[in-house]
Amino acid sequence: MVKFFSRFACGVAMSFLLYGNAAAASAEPELRIGILSDAQCSKSKDSWGLKNARRGFELLRQRGVDVVVLGGDLAERGDAEVFYNFLEAFDSVFGEKKPELISIMGNHEFAPPQDDPKKKIAAFAKAFGLPADANVHRVIGGYDFIAISPEGMNQNTYKEGAEKFVKEAVASARKRAAGKPIFAFSHHPLSGTVAESGQWGSDSLKKVWDFKLPDLVHFSGHTHHPLQDERSIFQDEFTMVNTSSLCYLSRGNYANVKQLHDTWKYPQMLFVDVYADHIDIIRMALDCGREIKPGRRWRLELPLSKENFTYTAARRDSRKAPEFPAGSEAGIKVSGTKDGKPVIAFPAAVHDDFVHGYAMKFIPLEADGKPGKSFELNCMTDYYRGIDRMAENPAFALPPGRFRPGTRYRVEIRPCESFGKRGSAISTEFQF
Repeated sequence: MVKFFSRFACGVAMSFLLYGNAAAASAEPELRIGILSDAQCSKSKDSWGLKNARRGFELLRQRGVDVVVLGGDLAERGDAEVFYNFLEAFDSVFGEKKPELISIMGNHEFAPPQDDPKKKIAAFAKAFGLPADANVHRVIGGYDFIAISPEGMNQNTYKEGAEKFVKEAVASARKRAAGKPIFAFSHHPLSGTVAESGQWGSDSLKKVWDFKLPDLVHFSGHTHHPLQDERSIFQDEFTMVNTSSLCYLSRGNYANVKQLHDTWKYPQMLFVDVYADHIDIIRMALDCGREIKPGRRWRLELPLSKENFTYTAARRDSRKAPEFPAGSEAGIKVSGTKDGKPVIAFPAAVHDDFVHGYAMKFIPLEADGKPGKSFELNCMTDYYRGIDRMAENPAFALPPGRFRPGTRYRVEIRPCESFGKRGSAISTEFQF
């Protein structure tokens, strides 16, 4: 059941949507930035990603942003028409008072893979008025923006040309404005940083960027990962931030992946407000135009240094495991749907952030009562819809082929938070 509060919250006043709470709006930022990526558009002007881009542009116009960054994968199959559709939408929303626009390529700009990548780069650069290599170094409002494009469809095609460009741009930025943050952009994240970068990150970025620069704030897309997850920001010797998606959100490799069929309804983007002494990164849900976790904005204290980094891997140590409320065990129901597939449902566990998923261990019980060989299914929750809109009684379809008819099973269910901590199990026995 969807909580009533969430339906009310989607209609909150625009002043709150644009500025958050009063404390956050007490001083004007020196620079306002909007970041959108991964629209995956077809040639049609009615493409879902382009519709969401228009929604995002409208919020950014009302917010009075100075810079808009398009972080790649604007097109699903590299169609140049998509780039001009974006420019048309940008112009129609912002009119004469247009902010600066920075665009970079993603891997889908190079599709289909048999096409000549040099021609793809040339088409993108022509559309957006970029240099021939589609890389950008621009000073806006006293801050340096450095944005690079890959050189092909593979995520590890950031090569020597980008390395030379970046080194010169960073050196220029640090000489021009020492101590100020440098805003960097690539479509792919560096491997081993933000959520899902292990699978979708680029190792070749290590050769391009010096990732031992604490003044570097690097934004990336590609993973489509939901911004509710605190792993979408990462700090080590620099800062990397995920920008999520205008088209659909990642469903990961979970047993219930086919159930998570509505992620396309919940596009997301970022506002970035730059103040003299800090940066606020504001996560936005475009389905209802409201802020994601307004009480937990990501804040980077300036000047940036490792000493004031708070979004490090050490965060996991201080996080609690989620737990089921007392009596939840009695609420476990295992039944069949109309098409005969087994379904397991139970009361939702609770956590001070959110429950990311459930690990369910199924143990067959032989005729003599001894346990047989067990197997585990991991299912993701619907947190991407909004933490206040999560199901109060999650239900997951189970693969019928994993269960032997007439066999009794014991199931042990543990709730999991996003950094991997598991809570105590609840359990029951059932038979189909």
